[in-house]
Amino acid sequence: MTTLFPALRETLLAGEPAVTVTVIGRRGSVPRAPGATMLVRAGHPNLGTVGGGQAEYDADLAARRLLSQGFPSAETAEYQCLSREELATMGEAAGGVVELLFLLWREDKLSLLERLCPALTRNADCSLRVTYRPEGWEGTLTETALPEALPGVFSLPLTEAGLAYIFGGGHVSGALVPLLTSVDFDCVILDERPEYASPERFPTAKQVMSGNLSHLAREAHFGRGDAVLIMTRGHQGDYEVLREALRSPAWYIGMVGSRRKTEATFRRLLEDGFTETDLDRVTSPIGLSIEAETPAEIAVSITAQLIHLRAEHRRSLSR
Repeated sequence: MTTLFPALRETLLAGEPAVTVTVIGRRGSVPRAPGATMLVRAGHPNLGTVGGGQAEYDADLAARRLLSQGFPSAETAEYQCLSREELATMGEAAGGVVELLFLLWREDKLSLLERLCPALTRNADCSLRVTYRPEGWEGTLTETALPEALPGVFSLPLTEAGLAYIFGGGHVSGALVPLLTSVDFDCVILDERPEYASPERFPTAKQVMSGNLSHLAREAHFGRGDAVLIMTRGHQGDYEVLREALRSPAWYIGMVGSRRKTEATFRRLLEDGFTETDLDRVTSPIGLSIEAETPAEIAVSITAQLIHLRAEHRRSLSR
């Protein structure tokens, strides 16, 4: 979303129309969940995806038809995710059906985009709530990050409040931040060493900060949508950050380290008055168990774990 809507804005500023295609429903085996969005423009490659395959091919054709004829302004349609040949080979049970919402954007929607694009940069829940009908559609920004589907209404999550605070700017962080950014985690790097906490070292990070780790952790005021990843250069730094993280409602707290290092840190926290229940909130060692060794491999394991746990966290919020 952070690249799709600014690109849409630039297209409208150039006087060209565009179409967004959004998954609003699904049945059976479907690659993408409601909210997945694709931007279709004349003379440009598409941005985003609604799942690929036959359904996306058909959706692209339908979106380009809307671009050329300029009507309707909004429509919905259902598409098979498998081609006729695939269905004949694999059977009807193997295929799924995706419901898509097509919105035609013209210059009259620029004022909406001028409000929407800055919202993408804030650490706050935000959705685009669309009320649609064939003759037109209207959009408003709402303070939620959960998809909503009602007849003639769909809420498209734009941002989900929450940052990935990464304490320690070493080799693992250097490999991790580009990966997390690529899967829509906004990253904040914090390190007591200025040379390890520099924008040049982490060009894709949302923010880079240097200073006393205990102070930085205390001033961060971790929220319920935040993840805290602890990979400082020493036991003391880990302990200081973990102590502050456990006092917060952060949804994920992970710490890199050996079992011995973790046990020693936990003993100190128990002496401070934290409970075993508090410590159960900590994921350590961090990342999926894939026998990762190099910083790049460890970064992959951490990213995969966060993708999985974020999906579980979102499901728990939507119940």
